[in-house]
Amino acid sequence: MAKNSDDIKMKIIKDLWLKRRDLVSDGYDESLNYLAKIIPLKINKIPTGIKCWTWIVPEKWSVGEAYIEEIGGRRLLDLKNHPLHIISYSLPINKVVARQELLRHITTNPARPKAIPFDFKYYKRDWGFCLPHNRLKEFNKDKYRVVIDSKFEKGSLKIGEYTIKGQTKKTIVLIAHLCHPALVNDDLTGVAVLVDLARKLSRQKNHYTYKFLLVPETIGSIAYLSQNEKIIKDLQYGIFLEMFGNDNIHALQLSRQGDTELDQIARYAMQKKLKNFREGAFRQIICNDEMVFNGPGVNVPTISLSRYPYPEYHTSDDNPGIISEKRLAESEDLVLEIINILDKNYIPKRKFKGPVFLSGYDLWVDWRVNRQLNRNVEQIMLRLEGDKSVFKIAQDLNMDFNETLEYIDKFYKKGLIRKIKN
Repeated sequence: MAKNSDDIKMKIIKDLWLKRRDLVSDGYDESLNYLAKIIPLKINKIPTGIKCWTWIVPEKWSVGEAYIEEIGGRRLLDLKNHPLHIISYSLPINKVVARQELLRHITTNPARPKAIPFDFKYYKRDWGFCLPHNRLKEFNKDKYRVVIDSKFEKGSLKIGEYTIKGQTKKTIVLIAHLCHPALVNDDLTGVAVLVDLARKLSRQKNHYTYKFLLVPETIGSIAYLSQNEKIIKDLQYGIFLEMFGNDNIHALQLSRQGDTELDQIARYAMQKKLKNFREGAFRQIICNDEMVFNGPGVNVPTISLSRYPYPEYHTSDDNPGIISEKRLAESEDLVLEIINILDKNYIPKRKFKGPVFLSGYDLWVDWRVNRQLNRNVEQIMLRLEGDKSVFKIAQDLNMDFNETLEYIDKFYKKGLIRKIKN
């Protein structure tokens, strides 16, 4: 396995790209086992058919051969040529059908006529194929033989979980989805960044506990939380990671609450690290597992970070050619900045009375060295009443968080304040 951070992310994407990573499938399981060799994942297994809140875990699905051919035997479409040619969770079929019936079971994307779209029938079952829109003209015969050798069977939906214990049980959960066969940006890029973040956070001392989840989209989060309701009370915040490799600016989708410490810190980190980004309210940029974690009965403030939208979305054009190591590294750096501020932040509560004798405690700031901090020293001192965090104080005074933290930490080292951690 590659050792360099960028190399690891790209190798994950290269090795898992074409795996048949359907919701409950051998390809998904193989991908999860692959990632478990990089970080020590606990594999949660939830049997198919189990009711998870109002949902039911779907059966395991697999497909052998699948094709469309003319009655004379000329094959027009073959699953062997690309994993997206079959609708995920398609019903089996082996019969001759009329052209009009066949066309009703073919998905195309006219906006990207040369690309194969990604389509699925997880819960409303039917059979079907996907092909480039510009190939529809080839289907001009009256009848065709269609074959889909698919199988539904009992199995287990699997969730990869890695927990890094901190000084508190209060937990920040990071989520990415591992499903979607043959797609890269959605969401192998989020998976790769999540795995590398886990490696990095495991090497440092953390205040919060960090939980990393690799799930099949939506049903994975629902299944996991429904079977682990006892952990919900400890979940402080959630961050959903996806679509990090394409050439677009970052997007911050706020939590359902909209103005939590996490929302504010994420906005600040983006302003600090990026030239440009966009921001939207909950579920107004993208719709994913934040609806589970920040939805009814759970309601853990959860933001989503992505580079959505992008034109190749849910098509065969979402391949390694549209992503770059640089953009993945930029996204990972952004998430790390958010996490580091969250983890270092605390509420300072004064133990002194009256203005502090700054020179006597080596806290005086030379205005010729740092004019802004010199001008704000008294304002900082007035904000140490135990009702504002370091981050909030920095925001009030339009100061850099790390500089503000470094200065307030000096008060702590001198015994002038105590720390109140969330």
